[in-house]
This record gives sequence, structure tokens and C-alpha cells, in this order.
Amino acid sequence: MTPDQPVRQDPRVARSRARVLAGTVELLIERGIAGTTIDAVAEHTGVAKTTIYRQWADQPSLVLDAFGSLLDAPAPPDTGSLRDDLRVLLTGLAAALTVSPAARLMPALIDAAERDARFAELHRREAATRHAPVLTVVRRGIARGELPAGTDPALVVDLVTGPLFHRRWVTGGRIDDAFVSAVVDAALAAPVDV
Repeated sequence: MTPDQPVRQDPRVARSRARVLAGTVELLIERGIAGTTIDAVAEHTGVAKTTIYRQWADQPSLVLDAFGSLLDAPAPPDTGSLRDDLRVLLTGLAAALTVSPAARLMPALIDAAERDARFAELHRREAATRHAPVLTVVRRGIARGELPAGTDPALVVDLVTGPLFHRRWVTGGRIDDAFVSAVVDAALAAPVDV
């Protein structure tokens, strides 16, 4: 086998891995993070604990992978317009926040992150992955001159994503296309050179 050839995974390992991840998501939704132990996952899925531990070192690793199995970071769009790129990304985020099982799991992860440094690190990595495409399009917009050169890209990410999370978990209002457009327009009109 040459270094550029992909390593073939045993189909049985792939099946048990998929079963464990799906079962972990089900338990996370049903019981939260604290109730989703390796023992509980093994019992729920019928996969032996030794098999689970061969794939994941501990419960936080398994939980992170379960979250990751639900959260696909989209490729950064390049429509030629920062406004349109942000609308594309935020429309996808709005859909994820309203219909994805990941949205039901997010409060549990945030709660666990407040109590346990391991989950705090998981949450930071998840947030960084989720924000990466937005940062990419914002930096591209700055390079094209659509935002001033001194713009703080991270602040723009906060300005465009924050209202969606606030509406989802604080006010419970609708997150529709009109709201997404209003958020993008407001964020791009704000001074962002902190």
C-alpha cells in the first residue's frame, strides 16, 4: 500500500461506529450529557463497552463525535458578495437551529461546559468549527473592500450569528428569511473596527 492510498475500514467497525454515534445522539436528546455514559450507550446500542473504548478514549470524546456527526460545517460560499455569502450561511444556520437534532443538544453542551473543563473545550472546538465558514467569508469580504480594512472578523461573526442563537433560545421568535436578511443588513451597517 502506498502512502496516498486510503486506508480501508473494516465494514463491521464502520457499522458499529455508526450505531454507537446514532445511539449516543438518541441518549443525549433523551437524557442529556450526564445521562449519556459509556455504560448507557453500550446498553442502548448493544455494542460492547470494549468496542466503544477502542474508538473513543472517554465519554467526552464520544459526545464530541456525536455532536460532530450532526453538525456539518458548510463550505464557505463565494457568490462574489459578502452580504449574499452571509445570507447563504445564516439561512443554513437558521435551518439547523430550528430542525436539526443538534439544536436540541446545544443547551446541554453549554450547560456541561459551565461545569466541566473537558466539555468547555469541546464547546470551544464545536463553536470554532461552526464559525469557520463565516470567518472565511468575512475575511474575503474585507479583502474585497466590502468592509473597512480595520474590521474585526470575529466581531462580525458575533454580530451575525448571535441574534439567531438569542432568538432560538431566549425569545423563541421565528428565525425566517426576513429575520436572517435583517440581521445581515444590521451587522454590515454596524461599526466593526474595535
